[in-house]
Amino acid sequence: MISDSTYKILLVIPCYNDVERLKVFLPKLVEFLPTWFSILVSDDGSNAENRRALAVLIENLGLEAKDGRAELLSPLFTEKNTGKGGAILRGWACSEGFEVVAFTDADGAVSVEEILRAGNFFRSQEAEGLAVLFASRVKMLGRMVERSLKRHLSGRVFATLVSNLGGVPAYDTQCGLKFVKAHAYKKIAPFLQCQGFAFDVELCLLLRKFGFPILEFPVDWRDVPGSKVSLIRDSWRMALEVGRIVKRVEKLDV
Repeated sequence: MISDSTYKILLVIPCYNDVERLKVFLPKLVEFLPTWFSILVSDDGSNAENRRALAVLIENLGLEAKDGRAELLSPLFTEKNTGKGGAILRGWACSEGFEVVAFTDADGAVSVEEILRAGNFFRSQEAEGLAVLFASRVKMLGRMVERSLKRHLSGRVFATLVSNLGGVPAYDTQCGLKFVKAHAYKKIAPFLQCQGFAFDVELCLLLRKFGFPILEFPVDWRDVPGSKVSLIRDSWRMALEVGRIVKRVEKLDV
């Protein structure tokens, strides 16, 4: 396994008016993730009250951080709401000097324990050439997935859509935890355009286009109320976006 002193993961947390969730989730990340994680909150145009509260939260956590815990970086703020993908890309643009870029959702649906378990696994497999790990919400023996029937059905519909349109045999492209080796990210970075919730699909298609195998890693996951994606409102829009992404990626000559 690679030495802690030479291995760093940049874990970006995209957020939009999520300070109440982060008041619960962020202290756990700082407390339990090891020093080879650096945490960067990328705020996506939240209102002024949320931005002020988030800045105070991070300042206080930063002051309280002790040796042996994950580094909490100064947050990124933007005035305009661009979407989850835009927030992640702004965070990943700060990845100079990191071996791995990653992101996790601000709601804490994937717990800090699961983030660390996935990170440890990813790190242990790098000698085998593993460059990309996508967490996946698979109901199976030994794993716990708690989500409403509505959310489960919407996830299966979207996965089928991605499989049919993009030829991606993935069970779950949308789970909010992903790790990508920095060299793989840099290879595809010039072609990443999607700033909304279909960012995960574009990321998946581009990584496959450039020859980077993706491993799906089953994690425990629990539904957290307050999702900003609506099945009725957003499904048709995401379908159109996936179609556009597939056409764009297919045209690339790499």
